[in-house]
Amino acid sequence: MHIPSETDPLIGPARRSKPFYRARPLWIVPFAITAALVRGMTAAPRIEVFTQLACAQIHPHPYNHTVSATSADSLSFHGAPSAPNLPPLWISLEEGEEDPRHLPSRQCMNDPAVQGYAARLQTTMITTMGLLSVLSTGWWGHFGERFGRTKVLAIATLGLFLTDMTFILVSTPGSPLASHGHKLLLISPIIEGSLGGWSTLQSVTNAYISDCTSSGSRASVFSRFAGVFFFGFSMGPALAGWLIRNKIGLAPDAETSVAPVFYIACLCSFLNVLFTLFVVPESLSADKRAAAQASYRVQHSAKGKGRALSGSAPLADNEGASTQEERDEAYADVGVIRTFLSPMALFYPVKLTDASTNKTARDWSLTFMGMGLFATTLATGIFQIKYLYADHVYSLGAEKLSYYISFMGGSRAVFMLALLPLFISTFKPKSKNAGKSTPGKPTKAHLGREIGFDLLVSRLSVMIDIISNVLVVMTPSPTYKVHQLFTDSVSSSASAPTPASSHSLALFVMASGLGCMGSGVIPAVQSLALLIVQARTLVSGGEVTQGKGGEGVGKIFGAFAVLQATGQMILGPMMFGLIYSSTVATYPKAVFAVAACVLVFGLVCLLLAQSPLQTFKKAKRRLADEEEAARGRSRVSKDVWNIDSAPSSSGSSGSSAGPSSL
Repeated sequence: MHIPSETDPLIGPARRSKPFYRARPLWIVPFAITAALVRGMTAAPRIEVFTQLACAQIHPHPYNHTVSATSADSLSFHGAPSAPNLPPLWISLEEGEEDPRHLPSRQCMNDPAVQGYAARLQTTMITTMGLLSVLSTGWWGHFGERFGRTKVLAIATLGLFLTDMTFILVSTPGSPLASHGHKLLLISPIIEGSLGGWSTLQSVTNAYISDCTSSGSRASVFSRFAGVFFFGFSMGPALAGWLIRNKIGLAPDAETSVAPVFYIACLCSFLNVLFTLFVVPESLSADKRAAAQASYRVQHSAKGKGRALSGSAPLADNEGASTQEERDEAYADVGVIRTFLSPMALFYPVKLTDASTNKTARDWSLTFMGMGLFATTLATGIFQIKYLYADHVYSLGAEKLSYYISFMGGSRAVFMLALLPLFISTFKPKSKNAGKSTPGKPTKAHLGREIGFDLLVSRLSVMIDIISNVLVVMTPSPTYKVHQLFTDSVSSSASAPTPASSHSLALFVMASGLGCMGSGVIPAVQSLALLIVQARTLVSGGEVTQGKGGEGVGKIFGAFAVLQATGQMILGPMMFGLIYSSTVATYPKAVFAVAACVLVFGLVCLLLAQSPLQTFKKAKRRLADEEEAARGRSRVSKDVWNIDSAPSSSGSSGSSAGPSSL
């Protein structure tokens, strides 16, 4: 360390200017906007393709203007509950009328058999992609540490590009692969999930930002990038609706198609791949990548494996090989599934010992929080099914469905970026050290108030989400008459919505839009986890500083990430997809009723969660009561200087041995 002397100049050397071409979050902004725009833009067209494939599977006969009685069953409305015993209808289409199997066809939108098949196809695709993405995200993260973040971003984007290319082959009229579309759509999620998928893209984006920002500014940068993704999710569907309406890339007299949306999505993804490979600077230096590669080689050598399993000696003394990385590599030797499930052990109840009283109690706070968060993320698996429901019940089509998805994404963005931060800044308990330049250590009293506030936010968010699903169940559905349904399915001029259906659609949009205000549960629970870790440290006699939650915080958030991925990407879509495909012909709103029940369970778990400080506070109160009862002393306050209770304490101060103590 250099000690200043009299010969040192008073004015230090000029600060060196940083080069323009360096790793910084600004380079990722166009990549993030484009990726989110593509993901939002293809949401509604994918629903259209699923319906098209399902309709072709249910109605496999080629189109003929004169339909015989033997093929009339293929044109009959499946599962009409108001007339289950109607004979098959004989429909003769005049020249120039629309083929009901060519989308957009109102018969396909309203056919429960078609919707059930589309739901099963979508569920299989989302579940396969989600499972592979969750299992491969960690591996791609370690790969990025050895070879660079930008390469992983390019690989994950390549998987999205190949998936959209598959949808082009399936949705293009006259394509020789269109007849095998359902098989191709089962191959595409395997490719996308193996290459990381959307979860890897988001995690590596956050890692890139973390590499080139200081710890004090990461929170604000992360929040801004959350706004960037929300902006893309909300604008993408609106752009897709505009492309479909104006038939961009098609002839003026061509029929409406969703294929141009996938062409533009593929073009944007391909440009993103080139942008990350040749333009975006790498955030990890060559020395860090070399150290990570050396650590990886030692970890996976025969000697390194033996040391990792025995734990008798450190694996390597490499710069950049931390204890956490050594544990991660040791877990990798045990197995992928065990590595995936190992963070779940953090939700087990733990025994805490109060340093002041030496009393031991079992803390269930993270256990109930984990159960509540899992229930809420499980309920978010209804999002894709919600779009299928809107397309089926209200016959929205790809264009109007894109506008609906854009409205939902925009509402969620406004709430997360404006309304929720305003609510938190207004009502969150203020610390006594808030005005000081150097924040002090958090106290038990302040932590207790913040834990109570975060619990309130999470519980209110779940309650709002429950109310939203209940209102959707109570919303009147548009009524259809059987003869009107078949008339609309074969007549392109009867597509105008009735006033009753428009009123029902408006109620559905408002009821489902209310659920956007329940999006605050995940950030509230994440903040709550950090506060509970700090509270546990204080109860055990340790010390924490402002902004640090003690040991195990990274593991806690990793466990929450596993819960979110399992519920939101695997089990949620699977459960609601199976329920919707089984009940769409009889009661399509069953998925919303099930979602409300799951959220009620999550709310009960959050109501059972409490602060560790509150647990020991109750224990101390019971201990004090027992000691007072054993000593035979009165619980009446003996403070004679308490002005508020002066009338009652003046008489008891001089007669402490009077009747009150008997």
